[in-house]
Amino acid sequence: MRRVGKAGESMGIFEEVRERYEGLSPVQKRIADYIFKYPDQVCFYSLKELSESLGVTEVTVLRFVRKIGLDSFVELKHSLREHLQAKISPGDFLNRVSDDVGGRREEGLDREDQFRRFVENELRVLENTYRKLDVERVFDAVSMIRQARTVYVAGTELVTGLCSYLTRRLLTVGIMAVDLSNMSRAIYNNYASHIGPEDVVIIFSAPGYAKYIVNTARYLAKKYVPQIVVTDRPTAPAAAYGTTVLFCDNHDLFFYNSILGYLSVANLLVYFTALEDPEETNRLRGRLSEAREAIGTEEVLRAEQTVRERKENAG
Repeated sequence: MRRVGKAGESMGIFEEVRERYEGLSPVQKRIADYIFKYPDQVCFYSLKELSESLGVTEVTVLRFVRKIGLDSFVELKHSLREHLQAKISPGDFLNRVSDDVGGRREEGLDREDQFRRFVENELRVLENTYRKLDVERVFDAVSMIRQARTVYVAGTELVTGLCSYLTRRLLTVGIMAVDLSNMSRAIYNNYASHIGPEDVVIIFSAPGYAKYIVNTARYLAKKYVPQIVVTDRPTAPAAAYGTTVLFCDNHDLFFYNSILGYLSVANLLVYFTALEDPEETNRLRGRLSEAREAIGTEEVLRAEQTVRERKENAG
């Protein structure tokens, strides 16, 4: 049952949660924090999807719902949708994005101030990322990559470009790598079914922790496939299934998440994979060069085609 505020109006869902926040348990506060950050996602989640994203039971979520004064999970979703609809008004697109996607804009800051704040945040993301990283875990990950038959890279939405980037970088140092992030779900599932303990999977899992990525990590764990999970916090659902887990800061001034920390960790893994065994790296790169010269790069093949066409036209 929704309570009434001082002005006689029904309290909004966020006001309701803030009013009761201090009386929540640590787990319930984590649920509240997640809802504050991702209201536009939670309002479309099923109870099961939200509980899996948070790594808690469905009963725990329902207890939270009752604790904040609502009768059902459906009422929670309806309240979140009302909140979002009230905030979105025509002609206010920038405020909508900045309010709902990463915090309210600060008024009165000029471009130089904004630039300074942006740079400070980028540097802080990197500093916090490397403060979180455990060196031994990094070298465990590098050893896993070196020993693997094939390295598969998985992620979704925000990190799909990063998955492609890391795959390409691994290939350039002679590591057999496959990017799973840009495949159709049918092909993705087919690859997943063939991955075995002699392979390794690098999983990038960013909030709000896509369900099929978490399910992938769970499925691979049952098959005893080594996994390197790169995520933002120990409570991230995929972290429970990682053979080794690397944590990144993801704070952003405007959007939900920054991938700067994830990108730097990707570079770190490739760098030390190459340095782990320089002779083997050079040998593998040599084989790659031989194949490139024998087959021809796309640019060389286009140039050869151009020469042939000119000769035909001249003849």
